[in-house]
Amino acid sequence: MPPARTRLSSLVLLSMLLSPVLPTRLPAQLPPCRDLQDLTRIGQSFAQAFPLTGGLVLSVEQRGVAVYQQAFGGFALGEVVPIASATKTLSAAVLLALVDDGLVALDDRVGQYLPEWNSGLRATITLRHCFTHTSGLIASHPAISDDTITLRQAAQQLATTPLQFTPGSAFAYGGVSMHVAGAVCEVASGRSWAQLFQQEVAQPLGMNATDYLAFGPTLNPRIAGGARSNAADFGALVAMLNAEGLWQGRRVLSAAAVQELLRDQTSGLPVVSTPHLQGAPYGIGVWLDRRDAMGRTRLASAGGAFGFIAWVDRDHRSSGTWVVLNRYQQVDPYVQQVWTALDGALLPDQVTCFGSGSPACAAGTWVQASAPPRAGMDDFALLVRRAPPAAFGGIALGLPLAAPQPVLDLSAHLALPVLAFAPLVTDATGSALLPVSLRSVSAGLQLGVQAVFLPALPCSSSGLVASHGLLLAVH
Repeated sequence: MPPARTRLSSLVLLSMLLSPVLPTRLPAQLPPCRDLQDLTRIGQSFAQAFPLTGGLVLSVEQRGVAVYQQAFGGFALGEVVPIASATKTLSAAVLLALVDDGLVALDDRVGQYLPEWNSGLRATITLRHCFTHTSGLIASHPAISDDTITLRQAAQQLATTPLQFTPGSAFAYGGVSMHVAGAVCEVASGRSWAQLFQQEVAQPLGMNATDYLAFGPTLNPRIAGGARSNAADFGALVAMLNAEGLWQGRRVLSAAAVQELLRDQTSGLPVVSTPHLQGAPYGIGVWLDRRDAMGRTRLASAGGAFGFIAWVDRDHRSSGTWVVLNRYQQVDPYVQQVWTALDGALLPDQVTCFGSGSPACAAGTWVQASAPPRAGMDDFALLVRRAPPAAFGGIALGLPLAAPQPVLDLSAHLALPVLAFAPLVTDATGSALLPVSLRSVSAGLQLGVQAVFLPALPCSSSGLVASHGLLLAVH
């Protein structure tokens, strides 16, 4: 059942009221509010469902801090597994590092570096085409898994393969095009792919357990599917992407490179083939699983046929890894559950919590924001979780107090009288949803939020329960 809903059409009046009277001292904020207990339930459920292959490591990071790490089944936290097509994201980082170095450009033609590609329509294929599955090349070929040849020799063999369509005119998922681009990177840099990966990505990120030897030693590494890794190593990669290219104070990729990697490169193109169960568009080496109303990427993922999935959640400045050795089709529903749980458990960017719920006998009511509050957005919402089921109440909006004030047996986190109150009725799970338009709200507004409900079975003299406070900083 979806959360109960109501509608607050605009905060224009609030913006006018709040702008001249914002408190000079904001409330003391607790460590980031979060409740990650659902992740353990999901992990245990997966391990029980697949007792033979149910080993799992689930790791989550937010704003540079590891907030959840747990191994299930027979796996250890450092378990190394072949990551199949999640390799594509590693390889994209190598390519973009060379772009940052000025050695190649995304719109360089393959034929500028590999002469055998300078004929017919192949001459129009670019590195961007290769890493967005829009090159027109076939999906697979024996040359990409031939360990008796080099990467450069594989690219020579692939130059004779037929095209499925005119480069840039459609999307067809596969590994051949990235293999060719890997050969370009070797030629342009004068280094082997193994050297490029170590020098440009692995060493800066401290990836000591990751390489392209998932299927054994080779001079012809599978650029699109031959790596192996673990939660710590790949977690560093996605955390770096979430930090706009920075890792532990060191720049690994430029912010522009990260933005390009996470930018939608394929929407609007006909889809010839895709393994993604929800049909997401593609960036450079990543799936773009969620985008906002403006088309900006909110969540991107790297995943492979063996079930390994990692993600970058830009709304919550969070990232994570799901390390398994299973099948993507079996794993995806569980990862979707993880993402839903994190939506409720982690506060988005520009949103902080303060104070605590009250009274002590019923302090679990949780108020949350759906996304970072941006001026002009019309798809923002406030959410209530773990409130009393089927309870009447609502969400108050107003000026946040620097310290809570007692009201009956509750702790008020907003100055009274509040500026607006939106009534809500929770559903059977204690959830409710309040859409809020920020279309006419100006950047710089700081708004306090608190939820209050009347449970059917009160545990206190007032008969009410209230949430912690939430501070929204509209940007």
